[in-house]
Amino acid sequence: MVQNLVPAHLVGRRFEELQDSKKTIDQHGLPIGGYIRISTQKDTQKSSIENQKKLISQWAEVNGFILTRFYVDVKTGKFLYHRNEIQEMMEDLRKDSIKGVVTKEIARTSRDIMDILELKRDIARNGGFLISIKENYDSRTDDDEFLLVIYGALAQKEQKTTAGRVKITQMIKAKEGKTNVAHPAFGYMLSEDKQHLVPNPETVPIYRFIVERFMEGWGQLKIAKHLNKNKIPSKRGKKWCTNSIRVILSNPVYLGVTIYNATTLIRDARGKPKRVVRPQEEWVIRYGTHEPLITAEEFEKIQMIMQERREKDCKEWSCVRKYLGSGILYCAVCKGKIYGTRFEHKSNGKKTGKYFYRYVCRGLNGACDSGTRYWKAEKIDFNIRELIKELFSDKEKLYRYVQEQFKMFTQDFSGELRERGALKGKLAQIEKAVKKQQLAFEEDVITLAEYKARMEELRREKQSLLERINRLDRQLTQRDSLLDRLNSVFARVAQKIDKIHELPLEEVSGYVDAIFEKIFIAQDGSITDVVFHA
Repeated sequence: MVQNLVPAHLVGRRFEELQDSKKTIDQHGLPIGGYIRISTQKDTQKSSIENQKKLISQWAEVNGFILTRFYVDVKTGKFLYHRNEIQEMMEDLRKDSIKGVVTKEIARTSRDIMDILELKRDIARNGGFLISIKENYDSRTDDDEFLLVIYGALAQKEQKTTAGRVKITQMIKAKEGKTNVAHPAFGYMLSEDKQHLVPNPETVPIYRFIVERFMEGWGQLKIAKHLNKNKIPSKRGKKWCTNSIRVILSNPVYLGVTIYNATTLIRDARGKPKRVVRPQEEWVIRYGTHEPLITAEEFEKIQMIMQERREKDCKEWSCVRKYLGSGILYCAVCKGKIYGTRFEHKSNGKKTGKYFYRYVCRGLNGACDSGTRYWKAEKIDFNIRELIKELFSDKEKLYRYVQEQFKMFTQDFSGELRERGALKGKLAQIEKAVKKQQLAFEEDVITLAEYKARMEELRREKQSLLERINRLDRQLTQRDSLLDRLNSVFARVAQKIDKIHELPLEEVSGYVDAIFEKIFIAQDGSITDVVFHA
């Protein structure tokens, strides 16, 4: 009788071996881990950790398990993916350091039914089991997960109910003009009863400094640099940045206004929390809830300045491209990248608000014969348009340019095409051979050892053929792709070639990006060489 028979559908396939946790039901002395979760760092919650440890330890001792470690997370009960301890627990399961996980109740693992099911299945996939003391739940005896779904749904319902009660309490506080924030905005602190915002005598002067300097004309970056230079910490004790200045300047809380219920958290398709804005009619807005730190006139002036700067910045720097050669220009001398930059025109030492644009090579690699080199943007962009006009006025001339750079256009690919056809024929023969071997093994014509040896030989041969075919495909596809792109651009440009200097920058930049990878600029601004996209 032939020994060690393996079904044909298993041969050559890498299935994982079943890790059946049911085998551990009657075993004693199994190493387990205890999982504990609390929601906050409050003292009342911290005492819960010790109570849970005591309960799990006693349960393990009575039931004959060896408790090797506790995994403690201080996180919300809604999402699993950002809990560090639970990730370590899963790693110990994979290493076989523990065989199962015990928790006080299902809600300690999560309050979301999908997360609970995912956790149980991950544990089972690694041959482990999940036990909850309160519900007397053991995953080893719950094949259809019916009980877990029930317990998980109850945990999720409890979370929703609790969240609803908290929400109602917060809404009542907000409508009464009380605060719900644990960490007040910069410039404020909580009152003694923790119900209202009051000015913070230490940070109010800093807030007023930010407001006054901004209205004087300072930018957000200048303010942030000044505060950092003088070692003035931000709200979180870190360095200031332009975003933190912007948030402070645009926050209506400094008007003495409380706005609540403006956003909420939802769960996206991947299970991650996502903050979204509620309809404005659902917002709770209360005026005069605390002492303002800014007048309405000052606040409106700041918002007007910020809006003007945004519009100006959008006009100058938005997605409207200011430089035709952005990202593709290189210095012909040092081969370094050339960048577009703008300079504000000054008259008698004063800024005029008008700008002129230049390209610059900073000569950072030391290969340039001079230091920083500048070119007028208008001149270079004019030359780029002239290059397009020269190339696309004659298709044959365009192809000659490209042929000089890519050997693929002068190469005869008939041999490659014949080779690819022959290789595909051999690949088809191998597929037939594989089926014949499977049939021979099923009919006991060949032994298992012979079958394995022949299948491995065919697999290696098939892999070699696929690699050669893919290499030929890449060569032919690259050539066809470039030809298609050239023909597409040529068809669009040919009718407009005489008006190339009148076309919008956005349209011409699309042609440039489709064709050129690099354009090299000489010291006098002329184009010395180009590199086409492969």
